[in-house]
Amino acid sequence: MTAASQTLQRSDAALGTWARVFRLFFALVPTPAVRAMRKAVQIGPIEELVIVGRRSGHDRRVLIVLAQVGSLWYVGHPNGDSANWVLNLIAAGRATVITRAGATVVRALLLGPGEERNMPTRLLYRAARTYITSAGAFFRLEPETEK
Repeated sequence: MTAASQTLQRSDAALGTWARVFRLFFALVPTPAVRAMRKAVQIGPIEELVIVGRRSGHDRRVLIVLAQVGSLWYVGHPNGDSANWVLNLIAAGRATVITRAGATVVRALLLGPGEERNMPTRLLYRAARTYITSAGAFFRLEPETEK
C-alpha cells in the first residue's frame, strides 16, 4: 500500500464522550511551555514531528509522544482524523522526527486494525481503549533509506 492510498475509517464513536475528553485534554496542554521544557530537559518520549501541510505545502511542527517498541517507532492520536497533523501525515506519507539525537526522515504507515496497534499505554488511554481502537489513528514510522 502506498502512502497516498492510505485512508482512515471514520467512526461515529468520534462524536462521543471520549472524543470530547481528548479534545479538551489536548486543548489544555500548553504547547509553548512543553516545547520550552523539552529543549531544557528530557521530558519523557515527547519529540517533534515535522510534516508538510496537505493544503499549504508548508512544514507543520507538532509535539508527539514517540512510542518505541524494540527498534520500531510509533505515533498516533486517539481522535484519529480529527487532528490535522494526522490528515497531513496521511497525505504526505512521510515526515521528519526530531529527537535529541538529531533528525530522521521517516515513511509513515497508517496501521489498520490488529495487534500492532495494541501498544502499552497509560491510565487514560487504557480507560478509553475501546474508543481509541475504533476512532484513533496510529502510524509505524520507518526510517527512509537513501537510494
